[in-house]
Amino acid sequence: MAFETDPIFAIIGVSVVYAVIILLVIAVLGSLLIAYSFRTERFIFPNFMLFSITILENLVKALFRLVGADDGIVDDVGIALRNKISFKKFRNTPVDKRMIFLPQCLRAIDCPSKLSPEGMKCINCGSCEIGNARKCAEALGYRVFIVPGSSFIKRLVRKHKPTAILGVGCMTEVKAGLEMCQKLNLYGIGLVLDRAGCVSTLLNWDEFYEFIEAAG
Repeated sequence: MAFETDPIFAIIGVSVVYAVIILLVIAVLGSLLIAYSFRTERFIFPNFMLFSITILENLVKALFRLVGADDGIVDDVGIALRNKISFKKFRNTPVDKRMIFLPQCLRAIDCPSKLSPEGMKCINCGSCEIGNARKCAEALGYRVFIVPGSSFIKRLVRKHKPTAILGVGCMTEVKAGLEMCQKLNLYGIGLVLDRAGCVSTLLNWDEFYEFIEAAG
């Protein structure tokens, strides 16, 4: 005895198959564009790439691993892409409405600064580059905070209500920070540490100085 298929379930089944195929095609195209952007530092169809990175991140990374490529490329390109999209609006934001967040792990091991409700209070002892970076940025009009974690950042953002943020951190922190900026309608720029960790981390300070000067 043959069983008749309910037309509704048939339509649902076909729709699911088509949806999976469409998502797979988007992921493949997004992966190719991401790989191209990583090699050439040129962004083609940035909004499409951002969509594929944001919505289909796990699938895109799986495709990179499938062909033996480093899936960290997806994060690198995603951050660079968000930075590029936000840069013009960041630069057009009054400097007094911008905030810079530096992670406390950039401090020297013997740093004498103390924690306050506004983050670590740098005393410009000269043991690390933070003191000089802070002075340079504040001279340009930025508000600079040295923070021990993301909870501090969220609280300070609620308190000071900036329009634009420059955040420094490890890959995971920068990704989360840029996503937070997107949700709060802030213009976010992220700089990834050259060496992450809990202490004695490294940042390309030349890149930091070049950015705050180029942003005006």
